[in-house]
Amino acid sequence: MQVLYEGDGVYNQRRLQRLRSLSWRDRSVLLWGKLRRFYLVHFRPRYVEESLKRRVGGCHRTGACCNVLFPCPLLSWAKGLPLCRIYQRRPSNCTTFPIDERDLRDRNIVNPWEPCGFQFSRREVSRSAHPGENLTAAPRV
Repeated sequence: MQVLYEGDGVYNQRRLQRLRSLSWRDRSVLLWGKLRRFYLVHFRPRYVEESLKRRVGGCHRTGACCNVLFPCPLLSWAKGLPLCRIYQRRPSNCTTFPIDERDLRDRNIVNPWEPCGFQFSRREVSRSAHPGENLTAAPRV
């Protein structure tokens, strides 16, 4: 199998081992999730828009979302961090990930040892309630 990652650190080896060791059940869950996200982004944009209003937090740059089901061929590892080679022109599936809680569960199948920076609140998060507040930061408790 050709390794699609640049660099060969322990971290990348662990990620590849995890992808290779997924059960058929896990793979079918991830495949269904990929199809579901494609459908939602292209045929249910209003659902995606409403769901993203509930999303809080920010990306931790683990690269797990780029490895759901298979490693993205456009992902490279520069200085140990994932880097999208087409970041400015990413497909809609990438720019909206995670759409909802189910996507976080899919992501955690691939990378259970590092938490995602995104979470979903039960209700819509007001984006204009506090001007100047960092909207990608985790909510205060």
